Amino acid sequence: MQEYQGIILKKISYKESSEIIYLYTKEGLISVLIHGSKKIKSPFLNLTKVLNYVKVITTGKDLKTLKDGEIIINYSSIHESLEKYTYLLMVSELVYYFSTHEHDHEKLLSFLVKVIEKVKITDEYIPFINMLELKLLYLLGVNPIFNKCLTCGSEVNLVFSVQDGGVFCNSHIPSNYYDNNVLNTIKMLYYFDININNKIEVETEMLKKIRRLIDEYYEYHLNYFSKTRKMLKGLIGY
Repeated sequence: MQEYQGIILKKISYKESSEIIYLYTKEGLISVLIHGSKKIKSPFLNLTKVLNYVKVITTGKDLKTLKDGEIIINYSSIHESLEKYTYLLMVSELVYYFSTHEHDHEKLLSFLVKVIEKVKITDEYIPFINMLELKLLYLLGVNPIFNKCLTCGSEVNLVFSVQDGGVFCNSHIPSNYYDNNVLNTIKMLYYFDININNKIEVETEMLKKIRRLIDEYYEYHLNYFSKTRKMLKGLIGY
């Protein structure tokens, strides 16, 4: 038997009454079959909710089967807010998509739990979502270069280019770029220490620009665009 702890990113039905959960752990993504979990009298009826932080004890190798399990942190209250839940579904989809990539899963899981906690307790949660998306770029090896012009090394009057994955000074401005205000905001989010700082405020118009920048960056550099993002756009309008 093996024991795992992690966040449920996704689940699918299996036969009539069972489910397979996709659990993101410090070892990466694992799938676990839970027999009879959809039955009303199942002790695991609530265990399988997406976003729950759970502990499972499993048997088997290729497709692990649940022997026992418990909810460590129940995030069911987030489901009551359609906007919050959709944002976190988008994050879950993102983490799931790149879960087979070789990176520090333990570090990402830890940060994911902290972000979910922020979403749970605050209304100003969107910047924390953006932080995770930006910091994940580092783990995937395609992080932006923020500090020096890619052409001459200048460190002043910089703007950001998605296509080039870095910054340029006024003397080497590319055809498409985000201005210095947007650059300073994404730098702040990228380097933000969630363990020390509890509150962050970003104006709505800036959040819209950051959302567009992150979407463009993932699509251009990783050929990734979230299906849930389309739902979110319909919900929030951008």
